Amino acid sequence: MIQIKSYSVKNSLLTNELLSAYIDLFWKEVFHQLTKGPSIHHLMLMCKISFNSTSMDYAYRTLGHLRRVNYSDKELFKGYLQERLGVLNDSYTSNSLNDIEFSYVEREGLATEKDRTLLQDLTDKSLTTHKFNNLNLPISMNPSDYGLIISTSTLETFIRYIVTNNNKVFQIDVSLDGLVNNVTILGLSDLKWKDTKTNEGFQREIGKSTIYFMDGEVVLRKQLLPAKPFRKLVPDKKVTNNFLTMDIETIKLENNYLNPYLICAFDGESYITSYNENPKALFTSFIEQLLARTTKKQIIYAHNLSAFDGI
Repeated sequence: MIQIKSYSVKNSLLTNELLSAYIDLFWKEVFHQLTKGPSIHHLMLMCKISFNSTSMDYAYRTLGHLRRVNYSDKELFKGYLQERLGVLNDSYTSNSLNDIEFSYVEREGLATEKDRTLLQDLTDKSLTTHKFNNLNLPISMNPSDYGLIISTSTLETFIRYIVTNNNKVFQIDVSLDGLVNNVTILGLSDLKWKDTKTNEGFQREIGKSTIYFMDGEVVLRKQLLPAKPFRKLVPDKKVTNNFLTMDIETIKLENNYLNPYLICAFDGESYITSYNENPKALFTSFIEQLLARTTKKQIIYAHNLSAFDGI
């Protein structure tokens, strides 16, 4: 799940020193907490800023691409963003800020060396794709990334693009505000999906799945799974209280052998307890006490009998 940590820095100018200080703060408040658990994690991390200037949009602007970082990569991540800041236009450093925001996704394990090429310029990276029903679909909302645009027509609420790619023909209806694409593969398959822009990237609703993308990577998948409807139950007319519950406890001996040593049962009022490190004597005592209670039929609920205790 995409998480966000935002810092208010109103009326401050974006400098390397300010950026470094808030990266330190993010590492301390967020990333450091992940190192306390038993599992090793890395982050998919992106830094964005918003400005406090009437001459610029209030919306967040991305300072760097989405990157995979380990906890030990703080200085490397600083260097990457400071390098990015040096090649961006002057408006990033001459206008006062509202916020510095870190968007991140937790991932298990350490990021590999290949994933950690932080200074690699990905502005011209090849288009990434994802598989759906053996189809390679572009991770993009740009119609031209689907193939060759052969026609464009403007309708009342959207612009329709017809795009060809090998033997496939895509019909892409882009809303006039550019926030929603309805895509159809024309032909016998008639596969359709809907792409919607989000604050971090876009989401694709296709089949029974919803896939979330950030900077060309899949960060979350949701799938609608079939479930049988609930059946209306008929309540019992008579409640039976004549039953016992029982449980068996074990102790680990040498060679990791688990030996049963205690059995307890309870009927709501009285207990049956059998304690013996000899399994034969243990069970014999318990069964004898159980049978001595009554000659009538008894119902016994045993905890975890099939999966562990019975074995």
